[in-house]
Amino acid sequence: MSDIYANAVDSLRIGIEHFLKVPGYSSRKHAILTLFHSIELFLKEQLHRTNPILIYRNLDTKITDDSITVGIKEALTRLENLGSGLSKEPQEVIERIQKRRNRIEHHRYDHMEEDEKIISESLAFILFFVDGVLKGKLEDDVPADTLREIQRLVYDRQDLSWIAMHRVEQWMLEIWPEWNNEESDTPEEFSGTLDCPICRESYLVLGYHDKPFCFHCNTSVAAAECEDCGRTYLISKGCCS
Repeated sequence: MSDIYANAVDSLRIGIEHFLKVPGYSSRKHAILTLFHSIELFLKEQLHRTNPILIYRNLDTKITDDSITVGIKEALTRLENLGSGLSKEPQEVIERIQKRRNRIEHHRYDHMEEDEKIISESLAFILFFVDGVLKGKLEDDVPADTLREIQRLVYDRQDLSWIAMHRVEQWMLEIWPEWNNEESDTPEEFSGTLDCPICRESYLVLGYHDKPFCFHCNTSVAAAECEDCGRTYLISKGCCS
């Protein structure tokens, strides 16, 4: 994990803490500031993975530890020039939180009802970007219970199901590259998903990760399948025995 990624996750963690507090002037102000900072750093992380020098604004001068790095607009432009640009919708999400952040940084914070939506959609973008683009696992740095709570707050039920299905399909393609989802529902070697004892959705996979993993919760789950009744259960709570 790079220092940029660690810095981004730290800002995300702080932003989540503020978001989960009772809505108010201070909690929403600091959620906007820290989540925008997190987005900017995650975009720089993608540039850094392509080539570390790409995070710097002026590439034609000697680079030192104190060299100025790109801002968010420059990062988005460079990613687009590299063929890794974001689509219109996530760019609009970033523009909205940037506008609110600039207002706070350079003038004042006007606490508005719409800030809840701006913060929620920014968190949804971060979850997508880290998971789908950077291939990171936030549960290594953010408590699993917190991640599940954030997902519940920023996605509706239909979106969560679609995202979970997409995650499962992408994972299966990584494990079985020859699998074609148009020809079969699942690879022949795959026994299928199970009901998660936390979210109650059928996206739990056993035996393929270090720990059982639920693609709906998008976290590891300390679960097992009961040998007596066949149900999945939380190990901490037990089942039939």
